[in-house]
Amino acid sequence: MLQRLRQIELSAVPGWIGSKVAMASRYQHSLNVGRLSLLVSGGDEDEQLLLTAAAVLHDVGAGPFPHLSDQVMREILGFSHEGAVEFAFENSPLKDSRILENYGLNLIEVASVIEGQHKISRFLHGFPDLDNADNIYRFIISIPGRLLGEPSYDPCEIASSMSLNDEEPTFPEDLKKRWMKDFRRTYAYLWDDELNMIGWTMLRRALRLLRDELTPEFFRLTNKEAFQIIKLKIPRLAEGLEKREYRIIFDQKYVEFKGEARKLLDPNNIWNLEKMLCKEFDLEEWSLGLTVDQPLLGEKPDHWRVYLVSHKGYEKPKRILEDILSESVPFSSF
Repeated sequence: MLQRLRQIELSAVPGWIGSKVAMASRYQHSLNVGRLSLLVSGGDEDEQLLLTAAAVLHDVGAGPFPHLSDQVMREILGFSHEGAVEFAFENSPLKDSRILENYGLNLIEVASVIEGQHKISRFLHGFPDLDNADNIYRFIISIPGRLLGEPSYDPCEIASSMSLNDEEPTFPEDLKKRWMKDFRRTYAYLWDDELNMIGWTMLRRALRLLRDELTPEFFRLTNKEAFQIIKLKIPRLAEGLEKREYRIIFDQKYVEFKGEARKLLDPNNIWNLEKMLCKEFDLEEWSLGLTVDQPLLGEKPDHWRVYLVSHKGYEKPKRILEDILSESVPFSSF
């Protein structure tokens, strides 16, 4: 089950879609989060073992293209990847839960830590935590050509500052500032990278188009297996991504949505707007996609970002989106 993560990239949009993003796998990341857990002090043997099990297994519920598939996973299965741990074990042909039992661990308790419902969940649901301490570091060091330079911190520094005896992790101020610096520049890089955001938008669009055809088994596939399904069902969309034929025709930041734009806060309305734009301009459904999201560049998102992507840069749908957003508050004027 954990071996599947060898074929799930750390980046939500894998590098073979076209962007220069992290080359590391979720498998490498998971093992390293597990190693970091061994540096956390305090607690008893049972707590330490439980933390390590949760740290290693925190991504086992991830579907193909993690985070991108979460909305469809919630619609089909009723939970996102953090809540899919038991689902992953139930669908493992190797009966992996027996391994946990051999160590005196309970699958339900391990899952509760990963879901954020246990007293030690703070080690995987913090700012920073063991997960994002390794995630940010591994992203930076595994980008081809080290485009972001060198990390400002070592994940071991963060793990060594944590104790199971503390109700809330506390970090030296300088360490948190260095981690935050790398966190911000990593996410700024991802949200400003055109190929990454084209892939993000159109893969999400593909999953929306396939929503009624996807089965629970889809969420146990690897990235390339899932892309083969997209290629089979929506060949023009997959081909457009492979040949880099999509363009971003609209990219704006907003502090607040007003008027008609408030509908964009509901993911179901993204789907409806995409359909309306395609119908208005007689476009095939695979040729256009919309992203409306809050980039996480701090402890709390402070703006919305809207992207409209079209095949070969066809620009006419942009006019309708601009009209919808005309009453909203741009980030730059705030």
